[in-house]
Amino acid sequence: MDEAGEANNGIIAENSEDETQTRAQAQAQAQDKVWMDTTKDGSFSRTQADSSVNGTFGEGLADPAKNKEIRASQFRALGRFLERLQGRFVTGLDLGTTAADMDQIRVETAYVTDTTGSLGAQDDFTADMTAYGVYIGIVTSLRHQGVADLQGIPVAVQGLGKVGHALCRYLHAAGARLIVADVVPERVQRALVQFSGAIPADPARIHAADCKVFAPCALGGVITPATVEELRCSIVAGAANNQLSERQLVAGRMQARGILYAPDYVLSAGGIISTACELQGAGPDLIRQKVAGIAGTLSKVFAEAARSGISTADAADRLAEAILESGQND
Repeated sequence: MDEAGEANNGIIAENSEDETQTRAQAQAQAQDKVWMDTTKDGSFSRTQADSSVNGTFGEGLADPAKNKEIRASQFRALGRFLERLQGRFVTGLDLGTTAADMDQIRVETAYVTDTTGSLGAQDDFTADMTAYGVYIGIVTSLRHQGVADLQGIPVAVQGLGKVGHALCRYLHAAGARLIVADVVPERVQRALVQFSGAIPADPARIHAADCKVFAPCALGGVITPATVEELRCSIVAGAANNQLSERQLVAGRMQARGILYAPDYVLSAGGIISTACELQGAGPDLIRQKVAGIAGTLSKVFAEAARSGISTADAADRLAEAILESGQND
């Protein structure tokens, strides 16, 4: 049993007269470790935003199979955790979460965005900005390899949730040839109907599709020591968090194979940029302009990797750490 589990058992044993309250306390404590485990990528994504706001994620709670009471209590537990941080982190919509979830966090703390009625919660704006950032990253990566545009370029998109579907919309409008996959058949069918010429693929094998760009937009850890050897693309650029199961090993293998990796937290920063800008009172046009700045950041990552002879993953970390250490954004 881990430390969180032992602590939880202790709380419940010491106060068995109020089981409901102690279970809620235990649950809140058990989530603390989850929140801390998400902060690295949130902090690194924050370096892409012109803001002192850090970002974290609620996606670990977003299991749709949980009943409403459990789901609500867990998001409120996240709210209590964020309240203790006193503004050092602000959360918002992410994978599988809804404005209603953010409303539950708001019960406990003001350090949350994308609540009902906010810009970020309207028409999936946050997801759209995340997708737009990934699209910008894909275009930047292609240009780095000497490809001028997406016309006729095969792109394999794994995951057709809010972000993945929005990314397909941007790619299709730019003339890309889409290969799509999702574990939910209805999402695949929707994409095939909406995006003419798109073809379906096996969700478990789409990483091995014959394509120019592989865009992971589902859950993390999709690129493993085994699957990295099966990649047939020249670019990996997607929205999924923590795409590399064994970061150093997999990043090194992609570098050795000549596959350009666009680091996930750089490309997916559109969401946190949107959140930071909204907190500063910016409107959608300015937010879109800020998200487009991901192109410049990614170009710096590629340049640092080439200059130092390191992977793009390490180059992104180096640049992000330098910004965090300096205490300011460029």
